[in-house]
Amino acid sequence: MRALLLCGGFATRLEPITYFIPKPLLPIGVGGKPIVEYILDDLVKSGVTDIVLSTNSKFSNAFEYWTKHRLNGIGADVSMVVEHTTGNHEKFGAIKGIEYAIEQGKIDEDLIIIAGDNLYDFSVKEILNYFNKSREPTIGLYDTKDLEGAKKFGNVELKGDVVASFVEKPEHPKSSLIAIAMYVIPKEMLGMFKDYLDDKNNPDGMGNFIAWLISKTEVKGFVFHGNWHDIGTLDTYKRVFDEYGKK
Repeated sequence: MRALLLCGGFATRLEPITYFIPKPLLPIGVGGKPIVEYILDDLVKSGVTDIVLSTNSKFSNAFEYWTKHRLNGIGADVSMVVEHTTGNHEKFGAIKGIEYAIEQGKIDEDLIIIAGDNLYDFSVKEILNYFNKSREPTIGLYDTKDLEGAKKFGNVELKGDVVASFVEKPEHPKSSLIAIAMYVIPKEMLGMFKDYLDDKNNPDGMGNFIAWLISKTEVKGFVFHGNWHDIGTLDTYKRVFDEYGKK
């Protein structure tokens, strides 16, 4: 199993702080620990130590500095794939970025894909154990317990543990379940990203890919229990920063 951390966004909603610091490297809690470092720690504890980090030209130096000065002794082999983009007007889009990282990183093993701004207190080992039972593509889910809150995210309807529908930011959610940008893809299906793009589909928005994928094959949904945070605005960043600072 390998991991792909998606850190190629520009987080314009968090400007001006993200003019200079990529969102995954924003500090959270005591000691200024970056968001992405919590994910990395969890991956290593879960037995995933071969990690590809995908970023852009604007922030590649920041991630290089982080890997050099923060990751000594962490027990992970972190390599980088850099998209040659410097702003939103040039960005690849999530799916094209994943396909590019798979190609450039020479990834040919089972793959867990995680957005580098995910902040949670559960463990990816749960979804990996679940995936290993069926080896079918599996997406990580979180229950907002609130239909209104589900409108802001990729909304998922499950039938048993199978994803029946996936709609980005729907006006009328079918459930309170949302996708948290965590996906496990078996190595045999990594080529599906290229197939999706070859069909001239939208290269951005992972929800578009999942909606397409469930028309091709069975996709499982795994619901995590615990705390998950979406740091999408300066207000939510401040709230989560204060919360983690008290732990």
